[in-house]
Amino acid sequence: MNQVKANHQLARARRDNLVVQEMPDEILVYDLKQHEAHVLNQTAAFVWNHCDGQTTAAEIATLIEKEWHKPVSEDVVWLALKQLSRANLLQEPIAMPDNGTRISRRNAMRKLGLAAAMIPVVMSIVAPTALAGASIPPACQSCVKKIAGPADCPSVCLNVTGQCFDNSGCGAGSALVCQTCGTCSQNHGQTTTVSWVAPGGC
Repeated sequence: MNQVKANHQLARARRDNLVVQEMPDEILVYDLKQHEAHVLNQTAAFVWNHCDGQTTAAEIATLIEKEWHKPVSEDVVWLALKQLSRANLLQEPIAMPDNGTRISRRNAMRKLGLAAAMIPVVMSIVAPTALAGASIPPACQSCVKKIAGPADCPSVCLNVTGQCFDNSGCGAGSALVCQTCGTCSQNHGQTTTVSWVAPGGC
């Protein structure tokens, strides 16, 4: 069993057995091993993307300040790390600092004031198992655009049936047919720009 990391050690993001889908304002992470989906808002995603095993919580807070031009407490980063660790999105669990019991969403909101929208949020959902039959992995419920070949489909979606469209609009164009993401990209992606989404009414 992994030992909890001491505070002087640095967090490193877990990348194995994960399907990551970047959205405009958040990141969707599907854990292939645990069959869980995690939605990271912008702040949590920023922290996760900077967990490289070299950058401290204080340094990440400084990077957030530079990114959004707003003062950010280091506690905000620790709150994100706490949530990421709980969601099993770090290579090893991470220990909170000595005042870790006081690192909470409420305290972070109090410190941020009007910038409370920057509070990190990691929302986790247990995905249906394959025994559910028609269940669709969360990573496949986002539009797959501009397909150039099967490699553009997340691996977990290759055999999932959805709606294949004749442009990159994912619903704005004409539907070609209900088919798997892999088939959609293989049959149409070499000659035209297409898009695919599940379930898409199939």
